[in-house]
This record gives sequence, C-alpha cells and structure tokens, in this order.
Amino acid sequence: MAAASSSDSDACGAESNEANSKWLDAHYDPMANIHTFSACLALADLHGDGEYKLVVGDLGPGGQQPRLKVLKGPLVMTESPLPALPAAAATFLMEQHEPRTPALALASGPCVYVYKNLRPYFKFSLPQLPPNPLEQDLWNQAKEGDGRGAFVHPVTQVSAAGAK
Repeated sequence: MAAASSSDSDACGAESNEANSKWLDAHYDPMANIHTFSACLALADLHGDGEYKLVVGDLGPGGQQPRLKVLKGPLVMTESPLPALPAAAATFLMEQHEPRTPALALASGPCVYVYKNLRPYFKFSLPQLPPNPLEQDLWNQAKEGDGRGAFVHPVTQVSAAGAK
C-alpha cells in the first residue's frame, strides 16, 4: 500500500509540475494546427518589449495556404498569407542603435522576405539557375517511371559531382 500511495503522489506531482511549467508543448499539440519543419521556427523578441514570441512559417494543411504565424503562448497573435511554401525562418539584428529589435528573414519560394515589426520590409529575389544536366536527366527518367532502383547509382554520382 505504501508503494501505491508513493506512486500516486509522484503522478500528482508530475501533473502539477506540468501545469506550472513555463514550457508550452504547442509544437506537439495536434490541436495547434501547425504544419511546419523545425527550420521554419524562430523564437524572438519581435518588438523589443521583452516578450518572446514563436514565429512559424506554416505550410498549411496539405501544403495549401502557407502562412506566417506569430504565437504568444497558445494563442495566435498574427497570421499573414505567404506567396509560396516556407523553407526557413531566422531572426537577426539590422540596427546598431537602441532599441535593437530583431528583423525576421523568411525563405519562401525563390525569395527571402525580410519583415521588420512584422511588416514586409524587403524582398530578395534569388536568380534562377539552370538545372544540373545530370539531375535534369534523372528527373526526366523519374517522370517516365523507370523504377527506383535505377536511380540509386546516378543520384550518388550527381551528389558526388555537386552543383557546378
């Protein structure tokens, strides 16, 4: 009996620790409705007020309707549509003078968008490069459906050659 009451008190202690924890399991919460990769997450003090918020480049359900979301705790503070699927998010400091509020860089499609105070600030468009001929040949073979086994050796050759 003593062992049972000891484990019961441990379970209650664990539940109270979770309730009082400063950590939020929104990343693992299926009800949070967030579809993203770890590269599309950033934690930042976006307004310089000492309150850190989670910035999410959300793919949307089924890769449709990509959005930029800012969460404070479990609540979505702002939500903005994105023109293409996000690939990465990062915060950085642009200014040398105080208050130093970070800007947000979000890679989406062929562009890197820079947001300042959660408003679009600058857009870097990346030049389109011609595909590697070996890689293009592999994609063409994949469209024709020649089978997966035929790609293992050529893919390693393309990987070893690198993009030139």
